[in-house]
Amino acid sequence: MTTTLTRLATAGASLVLTTGALAIGTATATAAPSAPSCDAGQRFVTSVVTAQSAASICQWRTDGSLEYRGVARSSGNTLCIPVSEVRVQENGSGRPYYVAYNNGYRYSVFDGLSLSIVGPDGLLISSEAAIG
Repeated sequence: MTTTLTRLATAGASLVLTTGALAIGTATATAAPSAPSCDAGQRFVTSVVTAQSAASICQWRTDGSLEYRGVARSSGNTLCIPVSEVRVQENGSGRPYYVAYNNGYRYSVFDGLSLSIVGPDGLLISSEAAIG
């Protein structure tokens, strides 16, 4: 699967773009009203919309691989990366969460409940509950 990078899903994580070695795309000033949509060759798995970000997990129909699609709601900057782990939440709910890694950063989508981003140093950059 091809990884397409533009900009990161949250304002705090956008530091990655200035200090890391990511390809930066153009930004727009419109807010994303909902989670990113999946491509025609994908099926929707789950999404989360927080105050600052929105993310979707999409599954490619061809090989079943998963993709994280994130967007900063304030700027419209996006990030698309492969999901490398699917785990079951340890809170007893049995709900899955999806983990994608990019340049040392870990993005976790908790099945429509929340989104968290952890830096390469293991420190939490952002953790937001779903809204609406």
